Amino acid sequence: MLTLFIKMLPLVLMTLAGYALNRLKVIDAPFNRQLSRVMLNVFYPCLIVSSILRNFTWEGLLRNWAMPAGTVCILLTGWLVGWATLPFLRRQSEPTRRCYHFVCLMNNYSFLPILMAAALWPQDERAVALIVFSGLGSELCVWTLGLKALTGQRLDRAFLRNLVSLPMVALAGSFALLALRAYGARHGLAPAQGGQASLLLTTLVESCRIAGGATIPASAVICGSRIAMLRPGRLLTPLMAGFCGLRLLVIPALCVGVLLLLPLEREVRNVLALIAVMPAAMSSVTLAEAYGGDAEFSAAAILVTHVVCLVTIPFWLSLVL
Repeated sequence: MLTLFIKMLPLVLMTLAGYALNRLKVIDAPFNRQLSRVMLNVFYPCLIVSSILRNFTWEGLLRNWAMPAGTVCILLTGWLVGWATLPFLRRQSEPTRRCYHFVCLMNNYSFLPILMAAALWPQDERAVALIVFSGLGSELCVWTLGLKALTGQRLDRAFLRNLVSLPMVALAGSFALLALRAYGARHGLAPAQGGQASLLLTTLVESCRIAGGATIPASAVICGSRIAMLRPGRLLTPLMAGFCGLRLLVIPALCVGVLLLLPLEREVRNVLALIAVMPAAMSSVTLAEAYGGDAEFSAAAILVTHVVCLVTIPFWLSLVL
């Protein structure tokens, strides 16, 4: 448990910074909404582009399809559990219902599991690479099923128009660039190493890496600021207890049970199990701010699940690893 807390410490410190800044009246709710829009339209798309272009090849995407497919199944399980339990939230407001459904789907699928993988398997860099690679499936789910849950829209033309967001454009553009890079290498059309075109592409990817690096700190600051505005009554409620049980016990139990039955490579199973048992994602507050959800509920869900997961994560990992 102590090791897990230490690995979570960077997130804790960045969240505390947002908490302190809000208490000191440096940032407030309008600032949160503005920073959320900047993050979704600048930092996050840059993170997607740099992560994909720096870590993957087109052949690698095809060869390791089980990782993104596995995360799609994990997040789809959360989405289905949230959808099945929505009738129990009839007395809640519509923004709260939408955020509840969204955080059932969206867990902390990248930053925290990367830190934990580095601690659990310090000699195996492939485990971290597999988590990064699995994020492709998570991004697809967040910007399709997740967006539908958060906005409450039907699968109609208006919903399809909303899918044309900058993160989805960045995701599609990155796939296209990987395909073009593979095609060019296969037919001898790749830009000369060290040439002007190659240098320009390298510079653009590096610029995206620098800008994308602000995504996690910005999300943590927004989350901390929202936690500072939390009413204590939002934490100790039957709804929060029920959600915490679903997010940290029921959904992981379903996912881990299936993973143990599938004929997967041991390392792939371990990494997917690690992702499946994570708490609610910090970026859910950012998305709630941007799309008119109940950001206070999201902040409460993040706070509670990150505290309780200090017990549940070691329990689940002891069964799988």
